[in-house]
Amino acid sequence: MNKLVIKLIVGTITKEEIIELQRLSKESKNKKKLESILRKYHDLNLSLLENDLDKAHQKIIKGIRVNDRKVRKPYFYWTKYAAVFLILLSIAWVFKDSFLKTNTNETNLFPKDEIITLELSNGDILPINIFESQKIKNTDGKIVSYQNADSLNYTFENAETKLTYNTLNIPNGKQFKLRLSDGTMVHLNSGSSLKYPVSFFSSGSREVFLEGEAYFDVDHDKNRPFLVNTNNLNINVLGTKFNVSSYNEDAFTEVVLVEGSVALQDFKNLDTSIVLEPKQKGILKNNSQNIEVSLVNTAFYTAWIDGKLVFRNMSFNTIIKKLERHYSVQIENNNKILGEEIFNASFDPMTIEEVLSSFKETHKINYTIKNNKVLIN
Repeated sequence: MNKLVIKLIVGTITKEEIIELQRLSKESKNKKKLESILRKYHDLNLSLLENDLDKAHQKIIKGIRVNDRKVRKPYFYWTKYAAVFLILLSIAWVFKDSFLKTNTNETNLFPKDEIITLELSNGDILPINIFESQKIKNTDGKIVSYQNADSLNYTFENAETKLTYNTLNIPNGKQFKLRLSDGTMVHLNSGSSLKYPVSFFSSGSREVFLEGEAYFDVDHDKNRPFLVNTNNLNINVLGTKFNVSSYNEDAFTEVVLVEGSVALQDFKNLDTSIVLEPKQKGILKNNSQNIEVSLVNTAFYTAWIDGKLVFRNMSFNTIIKKLERHYSVQIENNNKILGEEIFNASFDPMTIEEVLSSFKETHKINYTIKNNKVLIN
């Protein structure tokens, strides 16, 4: 049952498995077990339903035959969680990507709420609740890392005879921190994933694989160069701080160096290697064979770590992509001319509604919200 609930929350459950979960939930022997599972995982996907929890519970109870005798408090808590679970099951197949109730109010916007997941070397997928702590174990039951709220830590004695990889997946609207076994600190941005060894060998290169955006603070080790592989760039470092952005939907990969030095190598042109100096940005566009280098203000490219948004000389269409990832919302721009216009804007941590209102007031950009989507005309 535990695996079925996790698959329900993660969004990989099938219609047949939902039916099986419904059947299991009706058996009295599963009540305590189900309550425990719900207590552990319910806050991962019910944050937007929290205020309506009691109302939802009452609606479900009205349709269930109950005895007239006084209900004891433990039973109330069980039925309350069961009610929420039944609501989840009823909407899971239709809205299995989000498992959230959609408000039909055309003036409100509700970001999609997905969960962070950790894929182990054997293919098992663990949900990561940023409000909890847990020990992460491998297939042999050995502890390989510790989760403490919004970070994972692999830095402790964990000798490995072969490389085994974990993959951390961060959905849109969320961020997470990761300390690798060599001490390297990684901040992962929304819509990103990082594949990395549970433990690096004592010799040879330290290699990870990135899709999306991450900020690396690499521990110096001259005998073990650190390699970041993206879709079209190899990034080779010894010890440094740098930001990498390499989303599949973007038409470029860029590296911004804060401290130290990094060497960039294009997969399509392995004979060419460019070394960046601090405060330089290297960018490789998908339709180009050359890595362009320029001086930049690195703070603009690392502001996201603190929840800020900074747009400099950026087209409105590119800004839309970043807003969609940062807030986990859908934005449809039907104004082609506006999409190509260049903007400069900065936002401290704030809601998507505040950002949209700012664009409306400052740049006269009008929008409407329909079916939980922002429409710009």
